[in-house]
Amino acid sequence: MKRHFLILLSTLFALAAIVLVIIQISQTKRSAKMSDNLFNISVNNAIDEVFNQLDQMKVEDYVSEKERYRLVKYRRIDDMNEKMQDIIRNNSELFYNEKKVHFGISSQDSAIPQPQASLSPEEEHVLTQYNTMLNARNRMLSAIGNDYPGKANPMDINNIIDASKFNYPLLDSLIREELIINGVDINPFIGVLMADTLIYYSQDANPDELRNTAFKYTFRPHGIIPDENLYVVLSFPSSPIILSSDTNLYTVISIFMIVLISALFIFSVRTILSQRKLDEMKTDFINNMTHEIKTPLATISLACEMLEDETVNSDSSTRRNFINIISNENRRMRILIETLLQSAKMSGKKFTLNPKEIDLNSIVESCIHNFQLTIETRKGTIEAHLGTIDGILFADELHITNMLHNLIDNAIKYSEQTPHITITTRSEAGFAILEVADNGIGIAKEDQKHIFEKFYRVSTGDVHNVKGFGIGLNYVSQVVALHKGHITLASELGQGSTFTISLPLS
Repeated sequence: MKRHFLILLSTLFALAAIVLVIIQISQTKRSAKMSDNLFNISVNNAIDEVFNQLDQMKVEDYVSEKERYRLVKYRRIDDMNEKMQDIIRNNSELFYNEKKVHFGISSQDSAIPQPQASLSPEEEHVLTQYNTMLNARNRMLSAIGNDYPGKANPMDINNIIDASKFNYPLLDSLIREELIINGVDINPFIGVLMADTLIYYSQDANPDELRNTAFKYTFRPHGIIPDENLYVVLSFPSSPIILSSDTNLYTVISIFMIVLISALFIFSVRTILSQRKLDEMKTDFINNMTHEIKTPLATISLACEMLEDETVNSDSSTRRNFINIISNENRRMRILIETLLQSAKMSGKKFTLNPKEIDLNSIVESCIHNFQLTIETRKGTIEAHLGTIDGILFADELHITNMLHNLIDNAIKYSEQTPHITITTRSEAGFAILEVADNGIGIAKEDQKHIFEKFYRVSTGDVHNVKGFGIGLNYVSQVVALHKGHITLASELGQGSTFTISLPLS
C-alpha cells in the first residue's frame, strides 16, 4: 500500500472522528440545555401546585396547634356575637340604648335589656337566652384576655396570623412531594426568605446558597400579615442539568464506539506499516541472500574453469591457490546456510542446545585461523588477548563458534579501511567475558537499539557495498540469551564498535 494513500486515509479518518466528536458534544450540550429547561419547568410547576393547595386551605390548616386552638376560640366568640345580634334585631322592643360595636367580623352588642316588669314568658325566655350567651361570651373573653385580635384591630379573623407562626414544615413536605410528582428526584434545600433574612430553612442547608439561588418564588398565603414580602427559595445539592438515562446511555455508547474504532484504525495502520516494513525487509533479505550465494558460486565456477586449463593445472602453486579459493568459498556458503538454518530453528522455538565443557580460548584461536587469509587479503590485522578463564564454561561449541564467526565477519565487512580487530577473553565475577573490537564505520545511536532485531541492517545510504542477511547479530543475541548470558554494544560513528559478551561460568 502506497505511503501517500495511508497518509490520506489516516487524515480522512481523523477528520471523520473529529466531526463525530463535535456532533456528539453538540448533541450532548443540546440535550443538557433541554434537560435544564425541563428541570426548571418541573420545579416551577411543583411550586405553583403547592401555592394552589395552600390557597384552598383554611388558615387553621397551616398554623401551629396552639394557634389553631386560639382560632377556634376566636370563631366561637364571633358566632355568639352573631347570635346575640340576631336576638337584638328580632326583639328590638326588649332593648334600649342599642349600640353596635365592631369586633372581628361581627358587631358585638352593648344594648341594655328593658325592665322585666311586664314581660311575657316568651320575652323572659328571650332575655334569659341573651343573658346566658352574654355571660358565656364574657367568660371566654376573660380567658383569652388581650389576645383577642378584635379588641386591637377591626380585621377579618382570617388575617391575623403572623408570618413566624406559619407551619413551614408543612410547606417543606408539600414542596418535596410535588417535586417528586413532577419528576424531580433531587432532594432540595428549602427556605423562606423575608427581606434578606431566612425565617425558615431546611436542615443542612447553606443560607448563602439559598439567598443567592435562582429558584425564588413570591409567597403570599392568605391569612398571613408579613412585614416584608415573603419568598420561597430552593437550592439543589447537585447540578440541575440532569440528562435522561437514554441520553446518558447513548452518549456513553457513542464515545466508546468512537474510541474503539479509533483504536482499531490505529492498530490497523500500525499493522499495515509493520507489514510493509516486513515486506521491504523480506525483499532486501532475498536480494542479499541471492547475492551472497551467487558470489561464491560464481567464484567457485570461475576457479573450476581455471583448473580445467592445462596451463594452470601444470603449475602446482597456482592450482593450490585456486583450490584454496574453492575451499574458502565453499566454507563461506556452508556458514551462510548454517546461519540461516539455525536462525530458522530458533525462530520456530524448536531449538535445543548441546552444552558441554568448552575451551573459549581455543575457539577464538580457531576462528582467527579461519579468517587469517581474508584479513591478509585486506592487509589488516587480527589480534587476540586471551586471558585465563577461572571456571568451567558449559556451552554449545558449534553455536559459540558460529557466534564468534559472525562478529568477526561483521567487523571485516564494516571496515572501510584496513581492518584491525582485537579479540579479548577474561573471567569476571563468575562470567566468561568475550570482547570483539574493530575500527569499522561504527553504529549510530538510533540504530543501536534495533541492531539485534531480525533482518535489521544498518543503513549505509545510497551505496549498498556491504551485503548481508540482517540475521547475523540477531543470531548472536539469541545464542547469548540461550546460554543465559548478556551482550552489550559500545559504538560511535567512525570510531568502530565493541561487542562484549558475558557467559556464566560453573
